[in-house]
Amino acid sequence: MRIAPLVAEARSLGVEARAWAADLAGEVELPRDCPPVGGLLCAAGATADAPLARLSPADWERAQKVNLRGHARLLGALGRPGLLAPGARGLLVGSLAGLRGRAGQAAYAAAKGGLLDLLPLAPPGLRLNVLLPPLLPSPLLEALTPAERGRLFSERLLEDPDPAESCARAAAFLLSDAASYVHRQALNPDSRVTALGWE
Repeated sequence: MRIAPLVAEARSLGVEARAWAADLAGEVELPRDCPPVGGLLCAAGATADAPLARLSPADWERAQKVNLRGHARLLGALGRPGLLAPGARGLLVGSLAGLRGRAGQAAYAAAKGGLLDLLPLAPPGLRLNVLLPPLLPSPLLEALTPAERGRLFSERLLEDPDPAESCARAAAFLLSDAASYVHRQALNPDSRVTALGWE
């Protein structure tokens, strides 16, 4: 599993960490021996790109389960007494598509937009925000045609030589003590014009 090196690195830094696999398209249950959670990062993503008229109910449902419902169930589970450590903070990884849908991405955009609506539903004691990443190398981006990728990248006002680093720094800030008073916000470390709806 790719998570294993991350767990090992966290432990080497003195952080209590453990790997936990869950099927976000199914029922989400916390391990019985789960210690109080101090930090939470939900970065699941699945697309079902197709015009709405041709989108199958099964594809729509899968996009909702992976991109939204699993996050909601996890937040709900963390609302039980004793499962959040003092000062707990969480981060949901959304998408600009959730702010402004794109043709052919109705299921993905609806689910990622729903993450913003989860912010007011954060369990007491959890400082929760949403990160809207910049364009990053990923299976989701690689699934697009070269023309579609080119159109997305052409929307940027600034050339970012390392968008993955920019995204990581933004995530680290939102999960750090420096953001102790940042709650129920969406941060977009990007420069695409459509992020603000200017056209």
